[in-house]
Amino acid sequence: MKHFAPFAATTTFATAMALTGAVAGQEGGFALNPMQPSPAGDTFMTVPSPYAAGHLEVRGYAMFDYARRPIRLSGNNVAVVEAQGFLRADLSLALWDRLLVSADVPLALIQSNGDATSPSTTFTTLEAPQLGDLRFGARLRIFGENREAFQLGLGSYLLLPTGSQEQYTGEGAVRGAFHGALGGRFGPDYLGFLWSAAGGMELRGSDRPQALTYGAGVALAFADDMVQVGPEFHGISPLGGDLTLSATPLTTAGASTSAELLVAAKARFIGGLTVGAGAGPGLLSAIGTPTLRAVVMVGWSPAPKAAAGSGTDDEPKTIDRDDDGTPDKIDACPDEPGEPSPDPEKDGCPPPDRDNDGVLDVEDACPGTPGVRSGDATENGCPADSDGDTYHDGIDACPEVAGGASDDPKKVGCPSDRDEDGIADADDGCPDAAGDPNDVPRDNGCPADPDGDGIQYSADACPLEKGAPDADPKQNGCPKFVRVRKGEIVISQKVEFDTYGDSVGEAVSEDSEQMLLEVVAVINEHKEIDVLEVQGHTDDSGDEEFNLELSQRRAEAVLEWLVNNGVARERLAAKGYGFSRPVADNRVRTGRQRNRRVQFVIIQQRKK
Repeated sequence: MKHFAPFAATTTFATAMALTGAVAGQEGGFALNPMQPSPAGDTFMTVPSPYAAGHLEVRGYAMFDYARRPIRLSGNNVAVVEAQGFLRADLSLALWDRLLVSADVPLALIQSNGDATSPSTTFTTLEAPQLGDLRFGARLRIFGENREAFQLGLGSYLLLPTGSQEQYTGEGAVRGAFHGALGGRFGPDYLGFLWSAAGGMELRGSDRPQALTYGAGVALAFADDMVQVGPEFHGISPLGGDLTLSATPLTTAGASTSAELLVAAKARFIGGLTVGAGAGPGLLSAIGTPTLRAVVMVGWSPAPKAAAGSGTDDEPKTIDRDDDGTPDKIDACPDEPGEPSPDPEKDGCPPPDRDNDGVLDVEDACPGTPGVRSGDATENGCPADSDGDTYHDGIDACPEVAGGASDDPKKVGCPSDRDEDGIADADDGCPDAAGDPNDVPRDNGCPADPDGDGIQYSADACPLEKGAPDADPKQNGCPKFVRVRKGEIVISQKVEFDTYGDSVGEAVSEDSEQMLLEVVAVINEHKEIDVLEVQGHTDDSGDEEFNLELSQRRAEAVLEWLVNNGVARERLAAKGYGFSRPVADNRVRTGRQRNRRVQFVIIQQRKK
């Protein structure tokens, strides 16, 4: 909980200042606007929520708030203040996915007197622009996760007396406010229900009475919360006392409940650009309650992310009951595996019988090849298997001779001779390397010792890379860390990097040097490798541009190390791919660890 110390400090300071402020000798006037807009990035415009997601995420907005006739006397027929309009700049910072700190700067751009006249009272002439009371806030989410149905948060505000009492833009003393907020989200991505309810207390160091604050808002959210529309209610109830108006002589009026309704809409574009507007009436005639309030805003507020465990690490789970790759929301056959189709009525549905053999594709083990019906589900709808090698005649290139698997359709089901040295793989001690006949079965069809490490090919687990003898047959004659596979030099350990200050991944760690020395040896042994690409890869944590730059720096650092240790620079290239080429699932920790890697890919090679 040490991360949340700033929240406690802010709350304590606000309380102390509000309770110890001066309570006598104030001039006429006060902060007329009862509305405290929610911090930047909040769900609603005027009702605080428990939302505090993200770490070091900055959100902000500029808002214009217009109030018509906020002070009316003589039964609402005479306006002392005709209009007041504030331009607000608000910034918020989310920390540790739990704490939100914020600042709000209000500037009154519209200040106009009404038509109130009295032979005995002169009301102060209002002027603009006028600075309002600066507001600093902190909020802690103490229960629930982002985008869950129920969350609970506690928040506080500290308002400094930077505004003018006489001009109705400031209180003339420090204020503190506390509130608790409940809120959350129901429903799927495409149509959600947002809600928030808050209540608290405002404590003042002026002679204006303390007050209870409360509010609630609901909204429908569309297209993964890109658009939301709904009503908001907020109010403030003074705990007795009077208000002193800005007039000569000083004039007082009873303090009473102010309540307003606002119907608001927000839309988010281009990742975080947010615009919004709202309007609504004052519900009572108390001082500070306008007959109409209108609000417009523009800001930056990226879309909220799903809490961990709600589907994937970063987004809600997509439902696909039949596991055919087509989400249920667009699958016309959600309980029957099928295929994509441009026809919405057939999307995700199985074709009825593509090979017209009388066996429906859902039952046909060979849906693309005509066959016969069989009681064996693995053979149903497949042609016969004349040679009994488990490859039916429809795909068996040698249907009369038993054979095996092959990536080449022309060799499927045929006896295998992969190295084409005239010795069948079944009798070939080295089926992947052309050799000569030998009376010793282990060496039959094997070359002698291609890598020159003194270990016979048939016993050499790495016949093309020099290695040392090893009691483990799988390691005999192999480098300790390196293998050459088709199109790639494979390393058995990850390349590690040292970190210096803010520079990450720019220096190869000493722990990886022994392994990289073997990479150098293998590259120099394989003269047929013209160009080897050193590739840097990351997981998908963080910003895409940052990960791309990080992976490039790491690839270049490894390239420089290889050059400095004996590899010709013209045989190397460095390329960072960020998180665009994962090899494992980024939703789990082990998958992200595998995705953070350096690879050595052969991109240009001569024939031996």
